[in-house]
Amino acid sequence: MLNNKVLYLTLILSLVLTVACTGPPERVQPGPGVSACYIIYDAGSSATRLFVYQETETGWLKHKGPETAALSDPVRRNRGKSMSDANYVIGEILIALDNIRRNGPPGKNGQVKWAAFDWQNRCIVKAAAVYATAGMRLAENQDARNSALLWKKLNGRLSEKLGIPVTTRTLTEYEEGLYSWLALRELRPDGEFGVAEMGGVSLQVTFPCPYCETAPKVRVKDKTVAVFGHSFLGWGQDEAWRKLRNSSACTWGAGLKDPDWRVDDCEAAMVEFAETAADVARMVRTSGNMRWYLTSAFSYMRNTDIDYFCRKGINDGFQPESSCFRAVYLQNVLDSLAVPSDYELSKVNWTLGAVVCTATRCLEAQ
Repeated sequence: MLNNKVLYLTLILSLVLTVACTGPPERVQPGPGVSACYIIYDAGSSATRLFVYQETETGWLKHKGPETAALSDPVRRNRGKSMSDANYVIGEILIALDNIRRNGPPGKNGQVKWAAFDWQNRCIVKAAAVYATAGMRLAENQDARNSALLWKKLNGRLSEKLGIPVTTRTLTEYEEGLYSWLALRELRPDGEFGVAEMGGVSLQVTFPCPYCETAPKVRVKDKTVAVFGHSFLGWGQDEAWRKLRNSSACTWGAGLKDPDWRVDDCEAAMVEFAETAADVARMVRTSGNMRWYLTSAFSYMRNTDIDYFCRKGINDGFQPESSCFRAVYLQNVLDSLAVPSDYELSKVNWTLGAVVCTATRCLEAQ
């Protein structure tokens, strides 16, 4: 009996000493090819997209990862989800970090949806963030309590997975447009340009404005620049469609049903936006001869869209029901904002701008 007790106490003491002497796991020293990286999720209104930005001597190298469900869906009860699906949605976001280390499945063109990037072995993670855009802004307005609960769960689980504190929040309306502008500024020789970004829920217009007294000061390329930005919440293409979908003149193939159909017939439903945009349009007109770039949904525009979707009723496979409306609406928005017709389309992602701002502390400019 005594011997058993002695043996038991000896085993316990041995375990205590082992734990005490082991301590935290030793950090592996970075080897060749390891560089600073920033992990960032774009939690948009239709999906959550993972990006890892690798800092190199020649600039930022973007690694795109998997897309998962929209973070706001459980709160907004979109696409059949509710708060009972919150843990599943968060789990998918975390698993994306594992999946990006392997090639993604083949897409429609036969190429993989994302190329493998083993960030665990090739990166020193300097910062990680999940930034939500206007979809989560609407969710927070709709249900602040469940939105806060969702953010808390996500922050805890992602911080635990990465082993570092992470940032999880909704961008301000100003940040959302600014980051698109900064992303393009990183790739352009100067900052004399404006950006219009069309999302699913909101629309952003951003441009440098030295004469705008209320324009925030931003640190850009070691200089301080006054950058004006305005966000039209509720006027992204998806939300606009929800508001105006009952207009028969904007239905797919409207020109087939009515030989006398004109673009003006559909635009008549969009007068409210033109009135809402009047003040910003005046600022655009007086902003000088700067270049303009269109991003996000704008970047998919084609000159043939109205003819194909409204007059001929062609189905290109992407949401045909709203295709005519979207074609007319995107052009109407540009006209309402007085954006010059010599604009350029760009597929640059605002997440690059967010990384640049994090690395340079761009919003701390005085």
